[in-house]
Amino acid sequence: MVYRSYFDIPSNNKKNLKGSSPLLTDKLVEELQGANLIFISFFLFNNEFLLKELEKLSEKGCKINIYSLPLGGYSKTGDKVYDKDFEQSFSPSKYDYAEKIYSRIEKIPNIKLNICPHTYIWSKQKYSRGDQPYSLHSKSIFARFSDDYYKCISSSCNFAVGDPPHSENLLVVENCANTKNMFSEYFYQLHKYSVSQNQYNNNKSDDKDKGYSDVQYTIKESKDLPGQNQNCYFTAPFIKYEGIGSNHYVQMRIVDLLTQAKNKIYICSQHFSDFNSFDSESLSIVKEIRKIKVLNRDIEIKVLKQTHHSDLKQPARTLATENFLKGIEGIEQKYWKSIIHDKFMIIDDQLIMTTANFTSTQFAWKENHEMEYMVSVKGQKPYKVSNTFSEINSFHFVNDLETVSAYEGHFNNLWDRAEYI
Repeated sequence: MVYRSYFDIPSNNKKNLKGSSPLLTDKLVEELQGANLIFISFFLFNNEFLLKELEKLSEKGCKINIYSLPLGGYSKTGDKVYDKDFEQSFSPSKYDYAEKIYSRIEKIPNIKLNICPHTYIWSKQKYSRGDQPYSLHSKSIFARFSDDYYKCISSSCNFAVGDPPHSENLLVVENCANTKNMFSEYFYQLHKYSVSQNQYNNNKSDDKDKGYSDVQYTIKESKDLPGQNQNCYFTAPFIKYEGIGSNHYVQMRIVDLLTQAKNKIYICSQHFSDFNSFDSESLSIVKEIRKIKVLNRDIEIKVLKQTHHSDLKQPARTLATENFLKGIEGIEQKYWKSIIHDKFMIIDDQLIMTTANFTSTQFAWKENHEMEYMVSVKGQKPYKVSNTFSEINSFHFVNDLETVSAYEGHFNNLWDRAEYI
Protein backbone atom coordinates (compact mmCIF):
# COMPACT_ATOMS: atom_id res chain seq x y z
CA MET A 1 0.00 0.00 0.00
CA VAL A 2 1.29 3.46 -0.97
CA TYR A 3 0.02 6.91 0.04
CA ARG A 4 0.74 10.19 -1.73
CA SER A 5 -0.55 13.57 -0.62
CA TYR A 6 -0.62 16.97 -2.27
CA PHE A 7 -1.43 20.38 -0.76
CA ASP A 8 -2.17 23.88 -2.00
CA ILE A 9 -2.47 27.25 -0.29
CA PRO A 10 -3.54 30.04 -2.70
CA SER A 11 -1.25 32.97 -3.42
CA ASN A 12 -4.00 35.21 -4.82
CA ASN A 13 -7.78 35.61 -4.65
CA LYS A 14 -8.60 35.38 -8.37
CA LYS A 15 -10.84 32.60 -9.66
CA ASN A 16 -9.15 30.39 -12.23
CA LEU A 17 -10.32 28.45 -15.28
CA LYS A 18 -8.64 25.37 -13.78
CA GLY A 19 -10.81 25.61 -10.67
CA SER A 20 -10.11 26.56 -7.06
CA SER A 21 -6.72 24.81 -7.14
CA PRO A 22 -4.93 24.73 -10.52
CA LEU A 23 -2.07 22.91 -8.80
CA LEU A 24 -4.25 20.00 -7.63
CA THR A 25 -6.02 19.87 -10.99
CA ASP A 26 -2.63 19.32 -12.63
CA LYS A 27 -1.64 16.74 -10.00
CA LEU A 28 -4.89 14.84 -10.54
CA VAL A 29 -4.32 14.75 -14.30
CA GLU A 30 -0.78 13.42 -13.71
CA GLU A 31 -2.06 10.68 -11.39
CA LEU A 32 -4.59 9.49 -13.99
CA GLN A 33 -2.12 9.08 -16.85
CA GLY A 34 -2.11 5.50 -18.14
CA ALA A 35 -5.48 4.52 -16.64
CA ASN A 36 -7.75 2.30 -18.71
CA LEU A 37 -10.90 2.70 -16.58
CA ILE A 38 -11.89 5.69 -14.42
CA PHE A 39 -14.88 6.39 -12.18
CA ILE A 40 -15.32 10.00 -11.00
CA SER A 41 -17.71 11.15 -8.28
CA PHE A 42 -17.65 14.96 -8.17
CA PHE A 43 -19.93 17.33 -6.32
CA LEU A 44 -19.51 19.74 -9.23
CA PHE A 45 -18.21 18.95 -12.72
CA ASN A 46 -17.77 22.05 -14.88
CA ASN A 47 -14.02 22.20 -15.47
CA GLU A 48 -13.31 22.33 -19.22
CA PHE A 49 -9.56 21.92 -18.76
CA LEU A 50 -10.08 18.71 -16.78
CA LEU A 51 -12.58 17.40 -19.32
CA LYS A 52 -10.12 18.00 -22.17
CA GLU A 53 -7.47 15.99 -20.31
CA LEU A 54 -9.97 13.18 -19.71
CA GLU A 55 -10.88 13.31 -23.39
CA LYS A 56 -7.23 12.69 -24.27
CA LEU A 57 -7.30 9.57 -22.09
CA SER A 58 -10.55 8.43 -23.70
CA GLU A 59 -8.95 8.72 -27.14
CA LYS A 60 -6.37 6.16 -25.97
CA GLY A 61 -9.18 3.76 -25.05
CA CYS A 62 -9.76 4.67 -21.41
CA LYS A 63 -13.43 4.34 -20.41
CA ILE A 64 -14.60 7.09 -18.06
CA ASN A 65 -17.79 7.27 -15.99
CA ILE A 66 -18.60 10.58 -14.32
CA TYR A 67 -21.21 11.05 -11.58
CA SER A 68 -22.32 14.55 -10.65
CA LEU A 69 -25.28 16.79 -9.85
CA PRO A 70 -28.19 17.88 -12.01
CA LEU A 71 -27.67 21.32 -13.51
CA GLY A 72 -30.12 22.62 -10.90
CA GLY A 73 -27.38 22.17 -8.31
CA TYR A 74 -25.16 24.85 -9.85
CA SER A 75 -25.22 28.51 -8.94
CA LYS A 76 -26.33 30.92 -11.68
CA THR A 77 -24.44 33.86 -10.20
CA GLY A 78 -21.71 35.06 -12.55
CA ASP A 79 -18.28 36.31 -11.53
CA LYS A 80 -14.91 36.98 -13.15
CA VAL A 81 -12.78 33.91 -13.84
CA TYR A 82 -9.23 34.34 -15.17
CA ASP A 83 -6.96 32.26 -17.38
CA LYS A 84 -3.63 30.94 -16.10
CA ASP A 85 -1.79 34.20 -16.88
CA PHE A 86 -4.56 36.41 -15.40
CA GLU A 87 -4.70 38.27 -18.70
CA GLN A 88 -8.25 37.44 -19.66
CA SER A 89 -11.43 37.31 -17.62
CA PHE A 90 -14.77 35.62 -18.20
CA SER A 91 -18.06 36.16 -16.37
CA PRO A 92 -20.35 33.13 -16.86
CA SER A 93 -21.76 31.33 -13.84
CA LYS A 94 -20.96 27.83 -12.56
CA TYR A 95 -24.23 26.80 -14.19
CA ASP A 96 -23.13 28.17 -17.57
CA TYR A 97 -19.83 26.27 -17.45
CA ALA A 98 -21.59 23.06 -16.38
CA GLU A 99 -24.25 23.35 -19.08
CA LYS A 100 -21.51 23.64 -21.70
CA ILE A 101 -19.57 20.70 -20.25
CA TYR A 102 -22.62 18.45 -19.90
CA SER A 103 -23.59 19.13 -23.51
CA ARG A 104 -20.07 18.39 -24.74
CA ILE A 105 -19.80 15.07 -22.90
CA GLU A 106 -22.75 13.71 -24.90
CA LYS A 107 -20.53 13.84 -28.00
CA ILE A 108 -17.38 12.22 -26.54
CA PRO A 109 -16.91 8.46 -27.06
CA ASN A 110 -15.85 6.49 -23.96
CA ILE A 111 -17.03 9.19 -21.53
CA LYS A 112 -20.44 8.90 -19.89
CA LEU A 113 -22.12 11.34 -17.51
CA ASN A 114 -24.49 10.00 -14.88
CA ILE A 115 -26.73 12.24 -12.80
CA CYS A 116 -27.20 11.67 -9.06
CA PRO A 117 -30.45 13.56 -8.31
CA HIS A 118 -30.87 12.49 -4.68
CA THR A 119 -31.64 15.39 -2.34
CA TYR A 120 -31.13 15.45 1.41
CA ILE A 121 -33.67 18.05 2.51
CA TRP A 122 -34.56 17.73 6.21
CA SER A 123 -36.93 20.67 6.00
CA LYS A 124 -37.61 23.20 3.24
CA GLN A 125 -35.35 26.22 3.26
CA LYS A 126 -33.42 28.48 0.89
CA TYR A 127 -29.99 27.31 -0.23
CA SER A 128 -27.19 29.38 -1.72
CA ARG A 129 -26.06 26.83 -4.31
CA GLY A 130 -28.56 25.97 -7.00
CA ASP A 131 -32.22 25.10 -6.51
CA GLN A 132 -31.89 22.19 -4.08
CA PRO A 133 -29.29 20.66 -1.73
CA TYR A 134 -28.16 17.52 -3.52
CA SER A 135 -26.58 14.86 -1.33
CA LEU A 136 -23.57 14.10 -3.57
CA HIS A 137 -20.60 15.95 -2.05
CA SER A 138 -17.80 13.42 -2.49
CA LYS A 139 -14.81 14.28 -4.63
CA SER A 140 -13.48 10.77 -5.24
CA ILE A 141 -11.89 8.90 -8.15
CA PHE A 142 -11.35 5.18 -8.71
CA ALA A 143 -8.82 4.47 -11.47
CA ARG A 144 -7.72 1.10 -12.82
CA PHE A 145 -4.39 0.77 -14.62
CA SER A 146 -4.18 -3.04 -14.79
CA ASP A 147 -5.91 -6.00 -13.16
CA ASP A 148 -3.75 -5.65 -10.06
CA TYR A 149 -2.97 -1.90 -10.02
CA TYR A 150 -5.52 0.67 -8.84
CA LYS A 151 -5.57 4.17 -7.40
CA CYS A 152 -8.23 5.47 -5.03
CA ILE A 153 -8.21 9.27 -4.83
CA SER A 154 -10.10 11.71 -2.61
CA SER A 155 -9.80 15.48 -2.34
CA SER A 156 -11.24 18.45 -0.50
CA CYS A 157 -11.11 20.30 -3.83
CA ASN A 158 -14.24 20.65 -5.97
CA PHE A 159 -12.10 21.25 -9.10
CA ALA A 160 -14.93 23.58 -10.09
CA VAL A 161 -14.67 26.66 -12.30
CA GLY A 162 -16.23 29.56 -10.40
CA ASP A 163 -14.94 28.44 -7.00
CA PRO A 164 -12.62 30.96 -5.35
CA PRO A 165 -9.03 29.93 -4.47
CA HIS A 166 -8.95 27.76 -1.34
CA SER A 167 -6.49 25.75 0.68
CA GLU A 168 -6.93 22.18 -0.55
CA ASN A 169 -5.47 18.69 -0.24
CA LEU A 170 -5.55 15.52 -2.33
CA LEU A 171 -4.84 11.97 -1.13
CA VAL A 172 -3.87 9.06 -3.40
CA VAL A 173 -4.06 5.47 -2.12
CA GLU A 174 -2.37 2.85 -4.28
CA ASN A 175 -2.99 -0.90 -4.18
CA CYS A 176 -4.81 -1.11 -0.85
CA ALA A 177 -7.27 -4.02 -1.13
CA ASN A 178 -9.45 -2.65 1.65
CA THR A 179 -9.77 0.79 0.07
CA LYS A 180 -10.15 -0.68 -3.42
CA ASN A 181 -13.07 -2.85 -2.30
CA MET A 182 -14.83 0.07 -0.62
CA PHE A 183 -14.40 2.36 -3.64
CA SER A 184 -15.59 -0.39 -5.96
CA GLU A 185 -18.71 -1.03 -3.87
CA TYR A 186 -19.42 2.70 -3.58
CA PHE A 187 -19.33 3.29 -7.32
CA TYR A 188 -21.42 0.19 -7.94
CA GLN A 189 -24.12 1.49 -5.59
CA LEU A 190 -23.80 5.07 -6.86
CA HIS A 191 -24.36 3.85 -10.42
CA LYS A 192 -27.41 1.89 -9.28
CA TYR A 193 -29.02 5.02 -7.85
CA SER A 194 -27.99 7.41 -10.62
CA VAL A 195 -29.46 7.90 -14.09
CA SER A 196 -27.78 8.57 -17.41
CA GLN A 197 -27.70 12.15 -18.59
CA ASN A 198 -30.10 11.39 -21.45
CA GLN A 199 -32.53 9.53 -19.21
CA TYR A 200 -32.51 12.33 -16.66
CA ASN A 201 -33.14 14.97 -19.32
CA ASN A 202 -35.97 12.92 -20.82
CA ASN A 203 -37.55 12.44 -17.39
CA LYS A 204 -37.32 16.15 -16.73
CA SER A 205 -38.98 16.93 -20.05
CA ASP A 206 -41.78 14.41 -19.47
CA ASP A 207 -42.44 15.58 -15.91
CA LYS A 208 -42.18 19.31 -16.50
CA ASP A 209 -45.91 19.79 -16.94
CA LYS A 210 -46.66 17.59 -13.94
CA GLY A 211 -44.80 19.79 -11.49
CA TYR A 212 -42.29 17.11 -10.51
CA SER A 213 -38.86 17.89 -9.10
CA ASP A 214 -35.82 15.95 -7.97
CA VAL A 215 -37.34 15.23 -4.55
CA GLN A 216 -39.23 12.47 -6.38
CA TYR A 217 -35.98 10.47 -6.63
CA THR A 218 -36.05 8.44 -3.42
CA ILE A 219 -33.96 5.63 -1.95
CA LYS A 220 -35.87 3.02 0.00
CA GLU A 221 -33.16 0.47 0.71
CA SER A 222 -29.45 0.42 1.44
CA LYS A 223 -26.57 -2.05 1.10
CA ASP A 224 -25.25 -3.36 4.43
CA LEU A 225 -21.43 -3.48 4.37
CA PRO A 226 -18.88 -4.73 6.92
CA GLY A 227 -17.58 -1.93 9.14
CA GLN A 228 -14.93 -3.46 11.38
CA ASN A 229 -11.24 -3.04 10.55
CA GLN A 230 -11.87 -0.80 7.54
CA ASN A 231 -9.57 2.11 6.68
CA CYS A 232 -11.99 3.67 4.19
CA TYR A 233 -15.71 4.45 4.33
CA PHE A 234 -18.35 6.22 2.30
CA THR A 235 -21.40 7.85 3.81
CA ALA A 236 -24.43 7.65 1.54
CA PRO A 237 -28.20 7.10 1.68
CA PHE A 238 -27.66 3.72 0.02
CA ILE A 239 -25.00 2.43 2.47
CA LYS A 240 -25.15 0.99 5.99
CA TYR A 241 -22.41 -0.58 8.06
CA GLU A 242 -23.36 -3.48 10.31
CA GLY A 243 -26.99 -2.42 10.11
CA ILE A 244 -26.20 1.18 11.14
CA GLY A 245 -26.73 4.22 8.89
CA SER A 246 -23.39 5.03 7.25
CA ASN A 247 -23.17 8.59 8.62
CA HIS A 248 -23.86 7.39 12.17
CA TYR A 249 -21.35 4.56 11.86
CA VAL A 250 -18.54 6.76 10.54
CA GLN A 251 -19.18 9.36 13.24
CA MET A 252 -18.93 6.58 15.85
CA ARG A 253 -15.57 5.54 14.37
CA ILE A 254 -14.33 9.14 14.54
CA VAL A 255 -15.47 9.53 18.14
CA ASP A 256 -13.84 6.23 19.11
CA LEU A 257 -10.54 7.43 17.68
CA LEU A 258 -10.85 10.84 19.35
CA THR A 259 -11.42 9.30 22.77
CA GLN A 260 -8.16 7.35 22.40
CA ALA A 261 -6.11 10.53 21.83
CA LYS A 262 -3.37 11.22 24.36
CA ASN A 263 -1.30 14.10 22.97
CA LYS A 264 -3.07 16.13 20.29
CA ILE A 265 -6.20 16.64 18.24
CA TYR A 266 -6.01 18.99 15.25
CA ILE A 267 -9.22 19.62 13.29
CA CYS A 268 -9.20 21.43 9.96
CA SER A 269 -12.48 22.01 8.13
CA GLN A 270 -14.31 24.60 6.11
CA HIS A 271 -17.16 24.31 8.62
CA PHE A 272 -17.08 22.93 12.15
CA SER A 273 -20.53 23.01 13.73
CA ASP A 274 -21.38 19.40 14.57
CA PHE A 275 -23.09 20.60 17.76
CA ASN A 276 -26.87 20.19 17.69
CA SER A 277 -27.58 17.78 14.86
CA PHE A 278 -30.75 17.71 12.82
CA ASP A 279 -30.79 14.06 13.84
CA SER A 280 -31.40 13.21 17.52
CA GLU A 281 -29.66 9.84 17.07
CA SER A 282 -26.43 11.49 15.97
CA LEU A 283 -23.47 12.08 18.31
CA SER A 284 -21.58 15.38 18.50
CA ILE A 285 -17.87 15.62 17.76
CA VAL A 286 -17.86 19.13 19.24
CA LYS A 287 -19.17 17.87 22.57
CA GLU A 288 -16.82 14.90 22.54
CA ILE A 289 -13.64 16.96 22.16
CA ARG A 290 -14.70 19.17 25.05
CA LYS A 291 -15.18 16.04 27.20
CA ILE A 292 -11.75 14.82 26.15
CA LYS A 293 -10.12 18.10 27.21
CA VAL A 294 -11.86 17.99 30.60
CA LEU A 295 -10.48 14.50 31.23
CA ASN A 296 -6.99 15.24 29.87
CA ARG A 297 -5.87 18.82 30.55
CA ASP A 298 -2.50 18.22 28.87
CA ILE A 299 -3.88 17.24 25.46
CA GLU A 300 -3.42 19.85 22.72
CA ILE A 301 -6.65 20.62 20.86
CA LYS A 302 -6.76 23.02 17.92
CA VAL A 303 -9.72 23.79 15.65
CA LEU A 304 -9.04 25.56 12.34
CA LYS A 305 -11.84 26.53 9.97
CA GLN A 306 -12.93 28.96 7.26
CA THR A 307 -16.05 30.39 8.79
CA HIS A 308 -16.47 32.67 11.76
CA HIS A 309 -20.10 32.91 12.86
CA SER A 310 -20.21 36.59 11.86
CA ASP A 311 -19.63 35.61 8.21
CA LEU A 312 -22.72 33.39 7.95
CA LYS A 313 -26.35 34.10 7.11
CA GLN A 314 -27.42 31.25 9.41
CA PRO A 315 -24.84 31.55 12.23
CA ALA A 316 -26.67 29.87 15.15
CA ARG A 317 -24.92 26.49 15.22
CA THR A 318 -21.50 27.95 14.43
CA LEU A 319 -21.85 30.56 17.18
CA ALA A 320 -23.05 27.91 19.63
CA THR A 321 -20.04 25.74 18.74
CA GLU A 322 -17.56 28.59 19.20
CA ASN A 323 -19.01 29.57 22.56
CA PHE A 324 -19.23 25.96 23.73
CA LEU A 325 -15.55 25.35 23.02
CA LYS A 326 -14.54 28.65 24.62
CA GLY A 327 -16.03 27.31 27.84
CA ILE A 328 -13.01 25.02 28.35
CA GLU A 329 -9.52 26.48 28.78
CA GLY A 330 -6.94 25.13 26.39
CA ILE A 331 -9.05 24.50 23.28
CA GLU A 332 -7.74 26.90 20.65
CA GLN A 333 -9.88 28.07 17.74
CA LYS A 334 -8.74 29.92 14.62
CA TYR A 335 -10.23 30.79 11.25
CA TRP A 336 -8.98 31.99 7.87
CA LYS A 337 -11.87 33.63 6.10
CA SER A 338 -12.62 32.43 2.56
CA ILE A 339 -9.47 30.27 2.42
CA ILE A 340 -9.78 27.07 4.46
CA HIS A 341 -11.45 24.32 2.43
CA ASP A 342 -9.50 21.29 3.70
CA LYS A 343 -11.33 18.60 5.68
CA PHE A 344 -9.17 16.44 7.95
CA MET A 345 -8.28 15.53 11.53
CA ILE A 346 -4.94 14.60 13.06
CA ILE A 347 -5.31 12.48 16.19
CA ASP A 348 -1.89 11.74 17.71
CA ASP A 349 -0.18 9.78 14.89
CA GLN A 350 -3.33 9.03 12.87
CA LEU A 351 -5.13 10.95 10.13
CA ILE A 352 -8.76 11.14 9.10
CA MET A 353 -8.96 12.66 5.61
CA THR A 354 -12.43 13.30 4.21
CA THR A 355 -14.42 15.15 1.57
CA ALA A 356 -16.99 16.11 4.23
CA ASN A 357 -17.37 19.06 6.55
CA PHE A 358 -18.02 18.43 10.24
CA THR A 359 -21.54 19.83 10.38
CA SER A 360 -24.96 19.08 11.84
CA THR A 361 -26.13 17.65 8.50
CA GLN A 362 -23.10 15.49 7.63
CA PHE A 363 -23.62 13.02 10.46
CA ALA A 364 -27.42 12.95 10.23
CA TRP A 365 -28.86 9.78 8.66
CA LYS A 366 -32.46 8.68 8.63
CA GLU A 367 -34.17 6.07 6.51
CA ASN A 368 -37.61 6.94 5.08
CA HIS A 369 -37.51 10.37 6.68
CA GLU A 370 -40.70 12.33 6.06
CA MET A 371 -39.82 15.80 4.86
CA GLU A 372 -41.37 18.67 6.76
CA TYR A 373 -43.02 20.34 3.80
CA MET A 374 -45.68 19.55 1.24
CA VAL A 375 -45.04 18.74 -2.42
CA SER A 376 -47.61 19.96 -4.91
CA VAL A 377 -48.13 17.96 -8.10
CA LYS A 378 -50.72 18.90 -10.71
CA GLY A 379 -53.79 16.70 -10.51
CA GLN A 380 -52.94 15.36 -7.03
CA LYS A 381 -53.44 16.46 -3.45
CA PRO A 382 -50.30 17.90 -1.82
CA TYR A 383 -48.30 15.20 -0.04
CA LYS A 384 -45.11 14.70 1.92
CA VAL A 385 -42.11 12.89 0.43
CA SER A 386 -40.25 10.22 2.41
CA ASN A 387 -36.59 9.70 1.59
CA THR A 388 -33.32 8.60 3.19
CA PHE A 389 -31.51 11.65 4.55
CA SER A 390 -27.75 11.50 4.01
CA GLU A 391 -24.81 13.37 2.56
CA ILE A 392 -22.47 11.43 0.27
CA ASN A 393 -18.79 11.66 1.21
CA SER A 394 -15.62 9.60 1.56
CA PHE A 395 -13.50 9.07 4.70
CA HIS A 396 -9.94 7.69 4.91
CA PHE A 397 -8.42 6.51 8.21
CA VAL A 398 -4.64 6.65 7.70
CA ASN A 399 -1.89 5.26 9.95
CA ASP A 400 1.03 6.03 7.63
CA LEU A 401 3.43 8.27 9.61
CA GLU A 402 4.87 10.05 6.54
CA THR A 403 1.39 10.99 5.34
CA VAL A 404 0.27 12.10 8.80
CA SER A 405 3.41 14.24 9.10
CA ALA A 406 2.72 15.87 5.73
CA TYR A 407 -0.83 16.76 6.77
CA GLU A 408 0.44 18.11 10.09
CA GLY A 409 2.89 20.35 8.23
CA HIS A 410 0.04 21.65 6.06
CA PHE A 411 -2.06 22.27 9.16
CA ASN A 412 0.74 24.24 10.83
CA ASN A 413 1.25 26.38 7.71
CA LEU A 414 -2.44 27.29 7.76
CA TRP A 415 -2.57 27.74 11.52
CA ASP A 416 0.28 30.26 11.52
CA ARG A 417 -1.60 32.48 9.05
CA ALA A 418 -5.05 32.23 10.63
CA GLU A 419 -6.76 34.48 13.21
CA TYR A 420 -7.87 33.53 16.71
CA ILE A 421 -11.57 33.34 17.53
